[in-house]
Amino acid sequence: MDILSADSSFASLSTADLLEARDLYHWHLLNKKNVVGTAVGLSLIRKSDPWPVGERPDAGGGVRAATRAPVRGERTFDNSEVRDYSRPCILVLVDAWIPADRFGSGAEQESPEELVPSTLYLPDGRTVPVCVVKVTPSAPDASVLPPRTWPASRIGGGFPLVSESQGVQNLGSVGTLVTDGHTVFALTSRHVTGPAGSPVSSFLGGSLSVVGRASARHLTRRPFAEVYPQFSGRRTFATLDVGLVEVDDVTAWTSQGYGLPAAGALADLNELNIGVRLIGARVRAFGAASGELHGRIAALFYRYRSRGGFDDVTDVLIAPDPEAAGDADPGAGESRPGDSGTVWYLVPAGDGPLRPIAVQWGGQGFLGASGAGFDFSLATSLSAILRLLDVELVVDYNTGPQPYWGKTGHYTIATFACERATDAKLRTLLTANTDRISFSLAGLGHGTIDTTTVQAKRNGGFVPLADVPDLVWKNLPGAVKGGRDTAFRTGPEHPNHFADIDQLLDGTTLRARCVDDPANVSVPVWQDYYTRLGHTEPDKRGLLPFRVQQFFDELVAAVRAKDVVRYVAAAGLVAHYVGDACQPLHGSFLADGLEDGTGKGVHSAYESTMIDRHDVEIVSGIAHALDGVALPPLVTSGTEAAVAVVRLMDRSATAIDPRALVSAYAAVATKPGDSTVRVTDALWTAFGPQTIGVLADGALALAMLWQSAWKAAAGDAAFSSGALAAVDTAALQALYEDPAFVPSLTLDEIGRVLQSAPSSGRSRTSGARRKTAQKKTP
Repeated sequence: MDILSADSSFASLSTADLLEARDLYHWHLLNKKNVVGTAVGLSLIRKSDPWPVGERPDAGGGVRAATRAPVRGERTFDNSEVRDYSRPCILVLVDAWIPADRFGSGAEQESPEELVPSTLYLPDGRTVPVCVVKVTPSAPDASVLPPRTWPASRIGGGFPLVSESQGVQNLGSVGTLVTDGHTVFALTSRHVTGPAGSPVSSFLGGSLSVVGRASARHLTRRPFAEVYPQFSGRRTFATLDVGLVEVDDVTAWTSQGYGLPAAGALADLNELNIGVRLIGARVRAFGAASGELHGRIAALFYRYRSRGGFDDVTDVLIAPDPEAAGDADPGAGESRPGDSGTVWYLVPAGDGPLRPIAVQWGGQGFLGASGAGFDFSLATSLSAILRLLDVELVVDYNTGPQPYWGKTGHYTIATFACERATDAKLRTLLTANTDRISFSLAGLGHGTIDTTTVQAKRNGGFVPLADVPDLVWKNLPGAVKGGRDTAFRTGPEHPNHFADIDQLLDGTTLRARCVDDPANVSVPVWQDYYTRLGHTEPDKRGLLPFRVQQFFDELVAAVRAKDVVRYVAAAGLVAHYVGDACQPLHGSFLADGLEDGTGKGVHSAYESTMIDRHDVEIVSGIAHALDGVALPPLVTSGTEAAVAVVRLMDRSATAIDPRALVSAYAAVATKPGDSTVRVTDALWTAFGPQTIGVLADGALALAMLWQSAWKAAAGDAAFSSGALAAVDTAALQALYEDPAFVPSLTLDEIGRVLQSAPSSGRSRTSGARRKTAQKKTP
């Protein structure tokens, strides 16, 4: 190559260069008879095309030699890919693929003027490559909203929104929450909200309920130069299609997307960073119509329509990514009508949280080479939307899995238990580690607790142990380090937190049978009970007492191994499950409503919102209730610990009857999930003193179990006074992030672990009872 020739390094082309070239050749490209759209991106290479010699690594890490490719045919989205050597280019979409040799002057040939050029030349000598892609536009899958059970307690991104205008029902998705400083809005698509003031509904507990009103603030489309002043875009409009819903009750909402982990900071797009490096980036979303969505950014600034000489473009074109979804079906997880309004999140290349990047407003269906459809998503930069609407993104509001008893309840029980141990050495160890297990008494306000735990999760820091099973373990491991569940909101960790033992079978309940005869606190008996009731799925077979038994054995083993870190870790973690046991709804099949659905939403309204609202009265009330009260009798084994937990559950259900609690909630709630001040104050008036009582009972039971394990393993002899100090939080975090530490198991798995656990001082009586229970199993 002549060193004096013009430099045509395509790799150095910027997004501004590409848009300038497309704008300059606007009429030239649009007037080609087969052109149906253009976009900015990276050149697509047919998957069958050879890799250049030395470019493609083989499986062993070496260099694979180039192979000869078959004769090249049409290039489509589904038969092509972006490779390391793909160049920044203008993508030109055509609805008919005509080989180059078909263009000429003959009678049967196409006019050369219809040939899409392979290169665009700018006046200053820059050259921009063109990549032609054949598409067959089709209508996206218009399936109706699929049946899905939506949580009754919190509305967030991905939830359906429904409005009516001129007799037509409009369906879309919640995107996220935004605020102008004094009002909180749900962000969605403009065509979903309807006219200003129109009621907008969502599904709560299976029924459609009004959740807000359409705001007058919205965006349809704006001149491209107004949205991106530094980019070329004559006679071009940017499609925005965004509307706001002024929510009725912000406490019923969450900023977290449904089915997604808590998100990180906004992926702030602007003219300086919107580049082709985004092409191929993985993104995720959750749409009301489609559920969980996985995609890759296929192109930027896609021109999808031209009318009267003006173009309409969208910022981002997102292709479905079934490989990331873990499904071999090429159409898996594709977006459908009804997903408009959902927020797409950028998936980081390494560790880190998802980052909100774009809002979907529509879809574009393309037929692949095989005839199968591919539904692409059309989306707008969330940064541009926030700037034009003059609103801010709401983050960390009611995020994370909604914990049973709320964070306040769990940490309060643990804090008071740390002060109740009567063994001097154990009490020294527990009080030295109160801020590892929970929070100090002065730090038990729900604001402090929430801020501390949210920041810890966001930054990958240490979460105080008593709520780790909710805040960490109930997540997928790919979403939160240390997460233990294998599927969203199912198992194996989820069933560890409850035990529905009040459903009648043969005229009695399992709870009554276990209280009357502790031998029935046996895994085989419980398996039989759930199976006969038809609860065969693992997440419907609660095992709370056996989870505590598993931890009791770990406490004993830690003392015998003289491992103070393991003991503190197990003590803090088991606090969560003992806290669950004193929550009356955790032992009831009426956990979130009556049999007919009445009272949906009581769980979160009672155990989270009400507790948080009355945290000051609760802390002072527990302190008064525990004054001068001795610990319950100690237990000597894990089996006896499980029996003690069932008795705690029985006392809690006696103090606050689950049916009475649900009925009281239903009498004052105006809609499923109603957790307004009026409702929660009514619950506090009816059940406040009893709630303080069961929380105090839980703190005593927890301290009793800690001390029982300490005594069973001779803790006073095992540890010197110098070992009874605050332990390293990094060591504790490493333990709870290890899935092998007191592993999360289902009811059908945990029996083997309990039977093979190291001896924890079981008495002969306890062992005999277990054998008797097994013999009684039908």
